[in-house]
Amino acid sequence: MAFAEDLLEQAYHLARREKRKPRQASLRRAVSTAYYALFHLLIREAVANWKRDDQRAELARTFEHSRMRKASNRIVGLNPSTRHPPAMVGLRRVASAFVQLQEFRELADYESRYKWSRTEALKAVDRTSAAFDAWTVIRKDKIAQDYLFRLLIPSR
Repeated sequence: MAFAEDLLEQAYHLARREKRKPRQASLRRAVSTAYYALFHLLIREAVANWKRDDQRAELARTFEHSRMRKASNRIVGLNPSTRHPPAMVGLRRVASAFVQLQEFRELADYESRYKWSRTEALKAVDRTSAAFDAWTVIRKDKIAQDYLFRLLIPSR
């Protein structure tokens, strides 16, 4: 299994770890790990387009959370009434998940007053899993490849 998929599996494990009274640490780590699973999936997909295999790891380190969020927000904010290719539905699912999961990760990592329930944590992990599934369907589509490019390049 690849790293992103391992992270998704780990997120499920953490969300289900304690049978009766889940610890906040497990639930918070589950939510954070779910975000990082999608983060690393998208980076892996983007750098796979780079011809030089020996440069991919260095390229992967140039991705920024805020830039990826801005690119995702642009997809989420597109007018749904306009005609878009069929892959746009899947891409919106991925981009929307990225934005929401990043918000959840910040809440899980930095807002100690917020108490997560197992149901909330599992919903976040399920959202990641749905984004993975949507990505599998659209990943070769031009609109998905354009999105990967926008995750790295600043908007003008």
